[in-house]
Amino acid sequence: MTGQPPDHRAAARKLGDALRSLQQRSGLPLRSLETQVSISDSSLSRYFRGETVPTWSVVSGLCRALGADPAEYRALWESANPARHDAPTATGDNGPAADPSTLLRPARLRQLRWLRGPWSRPRVIAAAAVAAATGALATGLLLRFPAQGGPGAMPAQGATASAGVVVHNVEEECQKPRTPTCALSLAYNPYRPYNTANSADRVWHRDLLQARCTIANGVTVTDENHKHTSIWIQVTRHGEHLWLPGIRVHPDHLTQLTTILPACAR
Repeated sequence: MTGQPPDHRAAARKLGDALRSLQQRSGLPLRSLETQVSISDSSLSRYFRGETVPTWSVVSGLCRALGADPAEYRALWESANPARHDAPTATGDNGPAADPSTLLRPARLRQLRWLRGPWSRPRVIAAAAVAAATGALATGLLLRFPAQGGPGAMPAQGATASAGVVVHNVEEECQKPRTPTCALSLAYNPYRPYNTANSADRVWHRDLLQARCTIANGVTVTDENHKHTSIWIQVTRHGEHLWLPGIRVHPDHLTQLTTILPACAR
């Protein structure tokens, strides 16, 4: 009899069920688990539902946090993730745990108010039209704007302009839906832990924000692909000066921003 190709979606659901069962048996609430493994509750929920297959380092980190042996879940993970790009080497290492400063996306935040505040609607429409026409919206077109005054950290002396910054979400499944689970958080303070207590507002992939200045020594933030940076960008949002982690900007765009924007003066 001819063998049937593996059903990776079913395997992902089976892995998710196993991880959820492990979490339920541990008695550890989801909010406590997200703090321990530094993974947002929305990402954990997708893993447990089998909608997204976590990397092996995430699976092993979850197992350790829940008191289980990661090796017992290796076969399930391999069935759900045939590519296995981050499989450990022959040494048998289970992979690093998630970085403690990984982004936590808040589940309860204010409703998004689309690009209001210091920009007028015609300016936003014109800026988006220019970006779309050049095909650079997702890769990092820098749009220049007059500098805005206000409270908080200020651009260094002599700065006269700000730039448009396009939000970038590395999770492909979150690059289209504008749902709470795909929201990314802006922060009140780049020097405090990047978690729900420091969440000021939420944005989505390809949102256009007004950037004022950058810092290079903020809290290090790690994305879902385990890339990280301590660069933060101050943005103007609904009349407030908030902070976008540099990891939530396309790498090429981030390089441009740190070149064209002044350093923030505390």
